[in-house]
Amino acid sequence: MYKTSSFFILFALLLCSCGTSPEIVLKVSNLSDQSRPDATLLLSRGEILRWIDIPSDLLPVLKDQKDEFVPCQLDDIDGDGKWDELFGLTDLDPSGQINITIAFVTRDNYPSFPIRTNLHLGDAKDGYQELTEADRLEGVSYHNYSDLTGAAFQMEGPAWENDRVGFRNYMDQRNGMDIFGKTTTEMVLRGVGIEGAPSYHEPGEWGMDVLKVGTSLGAGAVGYMYHDSIYRVGDNGSGRYEVEFQGSQRSRFKLTYADWKVDELSLDVTHHVEIVAGRHYYQGTVSYQGTNETLQLVPGIVNMKSDQLHVLKLNDQYTALFTHDTQSEDGSLLAMALVVPITYLASSGETRDEGEGITQTYYAALEAPPGEPVPYRFYALWEKEDPKWASLKEVSEYLKTEAERWTQSVVYANRQ
Repeated sequence: MYKTSSFFILFALLLCSCGTSPEIVLKVSNLSDQSRPDATLLLSRGEILRWIDIPSDLLPVLKDQKDEFVPCQLDDIDGDGKWDELFGLTDLDPSGQINITIAFVTRDNYPSFPIRTNLHLGDAKDGYQELTEADRLEGVSYHNYSDLTGAAFQMEGPAWENDRVGFRNYMDQRNGMDIFGKTTTEMVLRGVGIEGAPSYHEPGEWGMDVLKVGTSLGAGAVGYMYHDSIYRVGDNGSGRYEVEFQGSQRSRFKLTYADWKVDELSLDVTHHVEIVAGRHYYQGTVSYQGTNETLQLVPGIVNMKSDQLHVLKLNDQYTALFTHDTQSEDGSLLAMALVVPITYLASSGETRDEGEGITQTYYAALEAPPGEPVPYRFYALWEKEDPKWASLKEVSEYLKTEAERWTQSVVYANRQ
C-alpha cells in the first residue's frame, strides 16, 4: 500500500470539557514557510475514539479560535450507514499556528456550508433526474455514441466539479474523461447539457467543454498494459457508476467494471474518483482482481493538439507528466498534468496517432500489483480560469507546490 512519508501540519492535542459536551483542542502548525489555503483536516472515527468517547447522540464538528464553525463534513467511507471520517478545510499562514476544536452537536443542529464540490449524473429520459447509481450502456462504440449515450444521460455520463474546474466521464465503452473549464466558482453542472440550454461546446457564462477526446484517454482515463499492449478499461464487459459520498468540501464516486476481457484474462476493475474544494485536480485510485499477474496501470493525456510532453520530477515522491499548449477547444492555453508516485512509475510513452484502440495519447505506466489501489492525480489548468496558467513557469511551480502538499501529511502529538 502506498504511503506518504513526510509531514506538513502538526496537531497537538488538548482535551477539555465544556458543560456536558466534551471538546478536543487541536494545535495546528504549518511547518512550511509557504501559505496553505484550503489545508486538509482529516480525522477518522477511530482516531477521535482514541482520545475521547464520542457521545452516541451527537456528531463532531470543527470550530476555529473565534468559536466559529470551520467548513467540514462527515463521510461514510465503507457504506455501512455510519460516518467514518471528519473532513475539513482551513487556511494556514506560512509557519503559522492555529487552534482547531472538535466539538459535538446534534444532527438537527449540524451546520451547513457553501457547496464547493458537486457530483451529477442526470437521467436524460426522465427529466434529468439525478441518479446516485446507474449501469453503463453496453454495445456503444465510437460510431453510435452520440445518439445512444446522449439520449440516456445528461452530458453523456457522470460529471464532477469543484469551485475551480469540472470533469465528466462517458458512460459507455468509450470510457473517456473530459474537462469542463470554469470561469465561475458556482456549481453549474446540473444545468449543463439539458434541452434548451446553450451548447457546452461553446463559451458560456460559466465556461465550456474545453477538450476534444476522440479515441484518446482524454483527461486521465485509464487502461492497462498487458504483454506490451495497452487496453482501454471497460471497452467490453459491464460497468456501473455509484456515488460513495457527496459533500460541500469533497465528493467521491466509483466506476466498476466486471468481466472485462484482456486477451485470456477476465478482470474486475474498481476506479474511485475524488474531488476536493479549491483544487485543480481530481484523484483517481484504481485496482483490479482476476489474475495474480502484475499489470501496469496506464492513465493518459490526449495529445491531439500538443506535440510536447514535459516530464518533471517534482520532489522525491512525485513526478508530473504534462502538456502546455493552445489545446483548449476555443484556442486558449490549457495545461493538463498527470502527477504520479515515483514508487509506481515504470515508464512514460506515447501511443500511435491512428488505428484501432487507444490513439493520440501521452501516458504514464504505473506498476500495479493485483488488488493494490494505485493513485494518480489529473490536473486541468485553463488560462480563462486564471491567466497565470498561460505561463509554463507558473504551471511548473504550481505542480511542485502541489507535490509538496500531497507528500506532507498530518501527525498528532498528545499533550494531555
